[in-house]
Amino acid sequence: MNQINLIILPGWGGSHETWRDFISVVGKNFDNIQVIELPCFGSTPCPTEVWGIDEYVKYVKEQINKLNYTGKTVLLGHSFGGQIATSLLATEVDIVDALILSGAAVIRPKFAIRRIMLNSLAKFGKIFFKLPVIEKFDVLAKKVLYRIVGSNDYRDSSGVKREIFKKIVRDNKSHLLSKIEVPTLVLWGSKDKYIPLKFGKRIHKMIPGAAMHIVKNGGHGLHIHNIKEVELVINEFVSHV
Repeated sequence: MNQINLIILPGWGGSHETWRDFISVVGKNFDNIQVIELPCFGSTPCPTEVWGIDEYVKYVKEQINKLNYTGKTVLLGHSFGGQIATSLLATEVDIVDALILSGAAVIRPKFAIRRIMLNSLAKFGKIFFKLPVIEKFDVLAKKVLYRIVGSNDYRDSSGVKREIFKKIVRDNKSHLLSKIEVPTLVLWGSKDKYIPLKFGKRIHKMIPGAAMHIVKNGGHGLHIHNIKEVELVINEFVSHV
């Protein structure tokens, strides 16, 4: 019997640790299961230069080739990991046998309000936080502003990591979706506040022959809060790959 392998690309801030509970449940259904920790996260240090999606794709390709799995391999990309996975599969059509996109950050609207606010914060934040009144409440003020912008990821990053974040959120990969040839499952939470369901539905329509499953009342972290349902859906999908 051929082996079935699962490779996971975590979202921004994700690591082997954040996928531990998922692996403990789903891992029994695969011969091999591997989380590729992306540079800047988990135990993998940030690159010395500001990376974009292309650099992350190259890194992931190298890591997958090093695994040298036999049998069939499924790639699961969550959020930022889904953005990378889409770019990888659009050019390396034979690197894996199937794709799962969960809350994938593939579509990045050019004029998204959140991005405009984020860019404004990046440009004027330093001046704002040095105002006499604001400076006294620096930590609280930053938390409030970042909550309004909706970007804890930006707040929690600095240096090269922050520059990478600013670069990847501008990179819309929707034009690559039609180039994906492997069987694909699009997983989405109906109440995903980070990447709304409307984007998941668009991704589903743009990938030829893709299947879609919507987790009722699910959020962005389906691998954390909806493990059993996700396990059943993945098992059904993999059984037909």
